[in-house]
Amino acid sequence: MITHLKNTFPWNYFLFIILALKALLVYFFVIYSGIGLGPDEAQYWTWSQEPDWGYYSKPPGIAWQIWLGTHLFGQTEWGVRSVSVLLSAVQVYLVYRLALSAGLFSRTAFWCALIMALTPLGFAGSFFAITDMGFLLCWTGACLTVVDALRRGEAPYPLHSAAWIIGGALFKWPIYLFWVFAFCARRWYFPEQKIRVFAVGVLISFIGLLPSIWWNGSHDWATFRHVFSTLQGGGSGHQAGGNPFEFIASQAMLFSPILFILLSYAFWKWLRERETLSPPLFFCGFVTIFSLGFACVLPAFQKLQGNWVIFAYPTGIIILGWYAFHKRSSIILPVKIGIGISLATLAFVLYLPLSYSNTSTVLPHKMNPLKHNMGWTALAPILEKYGYDPVYNFLIGDKYQTASILSFYGPGQKRAYFLNLHGIRNNQFSYWPQLQEEQKHRTGYFIWIENAPHLEGGWLTKRDEYLAELKQYFEKVEFLELAPLIYQGSVLVKAVMIFRCQNCIEAILNEPSHYW
Repeated sequence: MITHLKNTFPWNYFLFIILALKALLVYFFVIYSGIGLGPDEAQYWTWSQEPDWGYYSKPPGIAWQIWLGTHLFGQTEWGVRSVSVLLSAVQVYLVYRLALSAGLFSRTAFWCALIMALTPLGFAGSFFAITDMGFLLCWTGACLTVVDALRRGEAPYPLHSAAWIIGGALFKWPIYLFWVFAFCARRWYFPEQKIRVFAVGVLISFIGLLPSIWWNGSHDWATFRHVFSTLQGGGSGHQAGGNPFEFIASQAMLFSPILFILLSYAFWKWLRERETLSPPLFFCGFVTIFSLGFACVLPAFQKLQGNWVIFAYPTGIIILGWYAFHKRSSIILPVKIGIGISLATLAFVLYLPLSYSNTSTVLPHKMNPLKHNMGWTALAPILEKYGYDPVYNFLIGDKYQTASILSFYGPGQKRAYFLNLHGIRNNQFSYWPQLQEEQKHRTGYFIWIENAPHLEGGWLTKRDEYLAELKQYFEKVEFLELAPLIYQGSVLVKAVMIFRCQNCIEAILNEPSHYW
């Protein structure tokens, strides 16, 4: 009777209701929470204003995504993030389908989908406009083609997988690692499938690279150089070693600590029973254990970002669901507690911007993970106070992150300029018309942005440095103000320095040759 209920209760409709409520919650927080765009989101938005086949550090998918959202909902924070909400919902549903295809109960599939939706990994992908969600959705879809074929006992049709890979390649190139796992599945379970058929699917999937190749061919192969330089350790000139324990801790925070611990136990159970598992469950476990295992060892030799191995988690969630709901029911409660703690953590993080008006500090500003998303609405009034007019003036930053924020939040949303005062790496602004090409003899405003604790003792020195440096590019430079952006209680924790720069003159621009 209980088993019958597990499989007849309309868990899919229940999931749709939760996804709708989550979408409404995300909409509310995007509009009212004060959590503005992060520097990466603002950078991707600037890309979307110049539609192209590729961009400096990423394929074009995220820019196309934001272009669609802003044309539907306007050049607003919600417009930038709106499509992410849809992609996240589809991603959660694909995890639900993946669990069903792996032979799990519909109730188990529901809880697997809920884990995907409510862990920090899943929530961040629905709230922020980042490349991870489009990539992860397509990776999960590709895995589903293999798992579904394994369930049916038929060789997967490589063209189905290739279609997902083409979409994923528009967001992140590591999507092509999928073919390693697909090849292993073919060798183990479908050796009768002709290698020619498999190879055709692989070759067709490389269509996803064509937009990036087209753009890079006329832009010094910048994206390929950037990726290669990053993998080589960037400016160090050699591979920069990381910390495996730090990387594992980042994975625990990304997935939620309790759930990550339970996932580790599930891996142990998978290893012990791997020879008796169904092909779909074996494949899911193999993808996750191989990916996470390799990623946890690699930081001893090469620093890895925490989100570089997120593709391990959709299949990992299936193994966690199998272990908790099919093998050891005693950990069902810890799984639910883990989801609850994840929700509480997300609620706390989302509350942080609202807490800044309190006299008692909830969390020091330097520890706030959202500190780079706050305070931007104060920029436009400050600039207008000092006479900035987007028709006649322009904005400048010496970091591409600053130039991106100024482009979105500045009056008129006019693209700002990146002035490379300190010889930092190339970026997308390096491939657009430069300051002296478009603004000769005109007046602009240079902006420097800083957070506490670097704000307190360093801004006066920075002021003098910038006054000297900017005079190489402008006839007259005037420091206007250190203007506050954010107070935490009564303490200034984020501010901007504003310089009025008159009569842009001819000068040799600092053009770096490195790409990390």
